[in-house]
Amino acid sequence: MNVLLDFGTVTGKIKPLHGVNNSSRKCDYGELLEDFAALHPPFSRLHDTAGVCGGGHYVDVDNIFPDFSADENDPASYDFLLTDRYIRPLVRAGIRVMFRLGTTIEHEPRKYRIFPPADYRKWADVCEHIVRHYNDGWADGFHFDIQYWEIWNEPDGLAPDIEPYGPPNWLGSAEDYYRLYSVTARTIKQRHPDVKVGGYSSCFILGSFRDGAWREGDTGFFEGFLRYITTPETAAPLDFFSWHCYLSPDNFDKIRRESELVDAMLERYALSSAQRFNTEWNVCVCERETTDRRYDYYVHFRSEKGGANVLAAMIEMQRCKIDAAMYYDAQLWLEYGGLFDVPSLEKTPAYYALQYFSALYALGDACFTASEEGVYALAAKNGERRCAVLCNPTAKEKTVRLRAEGSDAVFTSRIVDSKAPERAFVTFRGETELTLPPYSQVLFRS
Repeated sequence: MNVLLDFGTVTGKIKPLHGVNNSSRKCDYGELLEDFAALHPPFSRLHDTAGVCGGGHYVDVDNIFPDFSADENDPASYDFLLTDRYIRPLVRAGIRVMFRLGTTIEHEPRKYRIFPPADYRKWADVCEHIVRHYNDGWADGFHFDIQYWEIWNEPDGLAPDIEPYGPPNWLGSAEDYYRLYSVTARTIKQRHPDVKVGGYSSCFILGSFRDGAWREGDTGFFEGFLRYITTPETAAPLDFFSWHCYLSPDNFDKIRRESELVDAMLERYALSSAQRFNTEWNVCVCERETTDRRYDYYVHFRSEKGGANVLAAMIEMQRCKIDAAMYYDAQLWLEYGGLFDVPSLEKTPAYYALQYFSALYALGDACFTASEEGVYALAAKNGERRCAVLCNPTAKEKTVRLRAEGSDAVFTSRIVDSKAPERAFVTFRGETELTLPPYSQVLFRS
């Protein structure tokens, strides 16, 4: 099996695909873990923030503005304290915030906060005041220059076999959401023209929950949204479109299929200038036939199997029309929080996947690579510095003939697999043969 790293051919830029949802810290309102900050994630999207302890006091519009009958123009109507404390360490670390305006997911049989607001205009005004607090200093606020404001989360629903108690994020109609987005996006952009607004953070762009029914392959919610915001009477800005992509190792083509659909639809509605963001993703590895697949997911989010697939997914996203991506999730307490083992706080293979991609991103220029089926490769350079990753996200050992062109440098490497958290691997110049263990990821540096 041949793999080529051609450092003489630049193909573009390494994209910020190693962003995350939320952050890793021992205390929800405390400082970032040093190892998390060392990843230099380009984005932290704030959604489902601090959901175990204090979850009723962070980020969500209902948490910041708890009494909807209050005066939206009065700073005393707002509770910014814990959200301020959550955001400040991110800004200090140079991590860009994507602020999700909306509410946290509700899986339970009774729903509390996922209904359309009683007054769309007032809700939009509340959101605008939140932007003002963090960017313009309003209400003893800040000048954080938070650029990205995502309006709601997954209003298009989920299949009943996944969510037996009904849609967990939005109990209005599709038209209700379109209206909410339009009114809010226009309000924010009119008063803050330099920020970017977007949505709708689709939970499954290849299907949707419409008219009380789930339809696989139905893009009606998506088309309805784009039609609504491009109709003159209801027109609204869309600086970025966001969707979510939870993968299994056997459906990596979903990344390509979804990004191609998004690209085609934005082009059709003359919105091709909008950025494309995958604002939630992870890889769900299940190795057995079971009705409780999520148990295996939770185990493998932190195993070498999950880690190798995380790196492979980012490499695949680099090839597609995806401008940025945010891994779900960086919080320690969350089942999907795969970056650290708890309570030891040891780095997991998923952590190393983001660390290795961060090393590529730091160099900037993406270089041409060619690899055969079952092996993923990505290379980058900056001046005389060279870096590459190889990944085997399968259960089979892979013997690889690796060739580096456009560089006569000596490459050293580190590997993550089932044998150790990280260890030294091969050293080579020009060409070498190596064996990639199952579920392994390798970082090469010159």
